[in-house]
Amino acid sequence: MLKAGLFGLALLAGCGTVENMSQTLQLQVKGDALHVDGLINTRALRQFTQALDDNPALREVVLGDVEGSIDDEVVAEMGYQLRERGLNTRMTADSEVFSGGVDLFLAGVERSVAAGAVMGVHEWKSGFGSARDYPRDSSEHDQTRDYTEDMLGSDAFYWFTIEAAPFDDVHVMTRSEMIKYGVVTR
Repeated sequence: MLKAGLFGLALLAGCGTVENMSQTLQLQVKGDALHVDGLINTRALRQFTQALDDNPALREVVLGDVEGSIDDEVVAEMGYQLRERGLNTRMTADSEVFSGGVDLFLAGVERSVAAGAVMGVHEWKSGFGSARDYPRDSSEHDQTRDYTEDMLGSDAFYWFTIEAAPFDDVHVMTRSEMIKYGVVTR
């Protein structure tokens, strides 16, 4: 349990310079599903878009082991593409998805998480501070808060993630939390 999460946090804390120079996201099409594993970095957007364009029959994106992201803008762009194409998202019993991977998961029209899956959240951090350092009305919250509201109809989940764990830790969500914040639809 949590095999990728703490490793991912270490990568994220290192600013991702090396990770952004290589392909760290693995994509595999199986039937009508796109399986996603790895770290979401700047190169991931091109990979993801190409996979979607090359496979118009896709119905869902299955997140396996996604340790997070080092580029929140890329996650948002991927998420908006996923939603615009009407795709669902799913986590299997073996899935472990953290941080920016959870944000990508939110983009599914229908979202399901199998029993046994691990979904981990924490506050974000930039070179200028962490989310908790900024007042709620700060523009520093706008991008991710707006994205969360676009995907879930409310920003309550955004505020939950900030309060659930500091950046250098992770909070594993319970099923009741997933339901309460609208993370799952089925």
